[in-house]
Amino acid sequence: MFNQSLPTYIHNFETDKRWKNFSSEHYVFHYFTNSEAEKDLKKIVQKQEKAYKKIIEFLDVPDPKKPIEYFFYPDKETKKSLMGDDWYAQSIYNEFRIHVLYTKDDKPLGEHEDTHLLSLPWGLSAGFFQEGLAEFMVEHAWDGVSHLEYAKKGYAENIFSSISDLMNHEVWINSSEKKMIYWYSLAGAFTSFLINKFGKEKFEKLYKETNRNKSKEENSAIFKSIYGWTLDIIENDFKKNYSKIY
Repeated sequence: MFNQSLPTYIHNFETDKRWKNFSSEHYVFHYFTNSEAEKDLKKIVQKQEKAYKKIIEFLDVPDPKKPIEYFFYPDKETKKSLMGDDWYAQSIYNEFRIHVLYTKDDKPLGEHEDTHLLSLPWGLSAGFFQEGLAEFMVEHAWDGVSHLEYAKKGYAENIFSSISDLMNHEVWINSSEKKMIYWYSLAGAFTSFLINKFGKEKFEKLYKETNRNKSKEENSAIFKSIYGWTLDIIENDFKKNYSKIY
């Protein structure tokens, strides 16, 4: 079982009678009648099946034994009352479920949450690399702007801690709650840099050996053992070579 910190999570959604269901090859989608999700169902199925194929092929992992379940909520109030939280999207590792706020204005689909579930055969890395891998699969920030642009701006405005500090999971969690799009973009851009410069195999090894329950020192030592340099040295290289990330 995977450890997940979501203290407000509840299961009222399991007994709600309003759900309609649709199954595709790798998913079961739950939505309400006349909701935005129902209107967009065909597009949702196409987008997620395409994302699924992309993620599985990159990770080179077997198909999971059960489908991913999506629950689409029409507003924040409904989402909070049924699953305990009104944030845009959460993947629940041990249940293989994704809960999504899906409205006319908010439609958080694509690779991000699915990557969290489909990468579980690799384990549960340090939070920075876990979110970095998910953002790498998306290829841009959630507003469509490149990760690199936000990373550059974040460094210029002194928003970021050093990446080595973020090897402590609590530091990552507490940092990424502020100006989240910058922090997630840094994770995505740095992950892209590692994969494109040093190869997927090294990153896979890093992902499998680092862990959110390990200390900053333990995760940093694992990084150095794999890449041959400290995180601080690689981060400086990353900042000097933005143009080589993609």
